Amino acid sequence: MESIIRFTLLLAAALYMSWGLALVLAPEMSHAIISYGPYDPTTTAMFGAAMIGMMIMFVIAAYDPEREIVRALAAGLVVVGFTAAYLIFIAKAMPLRPLTVISLVVDLAACATLFLMEARLDLRKQKPKVRRGSTGARRRPARA
Repeated sequence: MESIIRFTLLLAAALYMSWGLALVLAPEMSHAIISYGPYDPTTTAMFGAAMIGMMIMFVIAAYDPEREIVRALAAGLVVVGFTAAYLIFIAKAMPLRPLTVISLVVDLAACATLFLMEARLDLRKQKPKVRRGSTGARRRPARA
């Protein structure tokens, strides 16, 4: 289970690193991919820096996936994913292109995977343990 969480965190880190670096290093080109609005180099660079910051948090969490940081990052993924979905499908402010849709799907899939894996870990911890005898078999109730 922990390996799935680590893989998902590293997948999200790769997604956010690619968008962050593209927005910081090639802001005009990447802005045209994600927005119909006017180009603003400061906003684009700050958004790229925020993506790189989230990528760093994903990598730190993948190294030691504690429950609280994984849940916080999953919540961050859902906010970014739902905002992108709103901008693409409802507000029509973000282009409907394969790259943006694939990024949206990866983002929301990573979010769902992290939430579900954490929920499964919680359920496993809540189940009562069954005590077994020395042979590993359950004891039968005594007959009257």
